[in-house]
This record gives sequence, C-alpha cells and structure tokens, in this order.
Amino acid sequence: MSHSEQPTMILSGAVYSLEKFKSLSGLGTHALRQAVKKGLQTIQIGSRKYVRGSDFLEFIDNQIKQQASNQETVTAL
Repeated sequence: MSHSEQPTMILSGAVYSLEKFKSLSGLGTHALRQAVKKGLQTIQIGSRKYVRGSDFLEFIDNQIKQQASNQETVTAL
C-alpha cells in the first residue's frame, strides 16, 4: 500500500470522525443513527463526534450474536 492510499476497512486501534467513519463503513446518516440507538458508542469532543474502530467491531459482533439468538428463537417456535 502506498502512502497516498487510505485504508478501506475499520481498524480496531483507530479513531474516526463521523464523516470518515461513514465513508469507510458505508453507513449513511440514518443507518449510523440507528446503530447509535442500538448501542454503537460515539465520543464527543467539543462539537465533533468520533467512533473508535474497536467500538464498531464490538458493536458488529454483538449484532451478529443478537441476530443468531433471534433466529434460534424463531426456529424453536
């Protein structure tokens, strides 16, 4: 990877502005709001908000577990 190329994935040890995070994650404004309502942590410094890569990856893992649990419940019915 050359110095001019930007990473195209969310890295656990990084902190992203909301705009950069939306760009890298592919989430739009509405989807990001929904993720925050479902538990995605954001950090506010002054008037700016940020997302830690580790928080997003943990959020995704939790969503996967929750969806698997919901599918098991539906299957059991």
